[in-house]
Amino acid sequence: MSQGKQSKLKIFLINLFVLVALLLLLFVFGEITLRSFIPKVGHTGMNRLTSSPLTYEMIPNLNIVREGVQISTNSDGFRDTEFTGEPKPGQFVIAVLGDSFTFGQGVPQSETFPAVLQKLLNSSKNSDRFRVWNLGVCGYNIEQESYLLADFVLPRKPNWVVVGYNIVDCRPIQVDPDLVRKEEKDHRSLISRLIKYVENDLVITQLVKQRTGNLIRLFDPNWYASSYVQDTLNQYLTPDGGWIKVSALLKKMKTECDKKGIGFTIANLPAMMDFTNYPYNKANDVIISFCKDNDIDCVDILPYFKGHNYMKLWVSGIDGHANADAQQIFAKAVAVHLEEKLSLDKN
Repeated sequence: MSQGKQSKLKIFLINLFVLVALLLLLFVFGEITLRSFIPKVGHTGMNRLTSSPLTYEMIPNLNIVREGVQISTNSDGFRDTEFTGEPKPGQFVIAVLGDSFTFGQGVPQSETFPAVLQKLLNSSKNSDRFRVWNLGVCGYNIEQESYLLADFVLPRKPNWVVVGYNIVDCRPIQVDPDLVRKEEKDHRSLISRLIKYVENDLVITQLVKQRTGNLIRLFDPNWYASSYVQDTLNQYLTPDGGWIKVSALLKKMKTECDKKGIGFTIANLPAMMDFTNYPYNKANDVIISFCKDNDIDCVDILPYFKGHNYMKLWVSGIDGHANADAQQIFAKAVAVHLEEKLSLDKN
């Protein structure tokens, strides 16, 4: 190779290196900047493994910040103030079971739907008669909630139980991967772990995926980047789907409450997805029909979200959990339903 060509190649490689370095710096700067506006999604450090059927539970007396909000748990390990024993005379206790939507991932404690529900019920009665317990735990499904009902809730004899049912609560028990990694050595290769980190932990990656998906759905409303939506629908629409087990557990939970003279309501909480072309309409219909056929009290909250821009109800640009505004809608829907239900029960 001539000296002239070597010189040009050297200049090219130097320029290429500078360009790559600048792009990498820009990427790092962009990630740091985005993290100052969009907190990283997650709830690491909140849970611990347990030998009970719950598989894991929240750590009691916890004070930690996640997604920019304070997470505090009571001595029983729930995101609430302390629970007392049996209800005081004249007090009406409502125990709310659920997953991250009920827990209020990314939402201040006072703005979770159980907390707002308590305020609404008491303001309408101009008293402090109602006490609403937030028993939501991120990632819990109906199997875990049914155990929590039998083992923790029923012995404390609340007046009413509300199950904040999320469309994905029919999935198998999911263990917090961070807890698993503490117990088991991660045998993945460095490259695999790096790819996983880029896909799941970088804010800029999550944001690009969300915005790309939204752009594609302008032309094809039913498009999703993975089979996640269809896999969830299959849980309700196929003969061997998870809904078979879930529906049996819900009937059992209702029966157990009936035996104790405790009211039971399913609050069907919609996913924060396009409400105009809601992808889970068929599953939603299955849930509502099931409740009607089995005489299970249910409030369908999906209609309350018609006309709302779903992305404005997200916790952040990369976290599709229900934000404080959506939690307010949950609470209002449940409050109206329970007030009507309790009024009818008195007549």
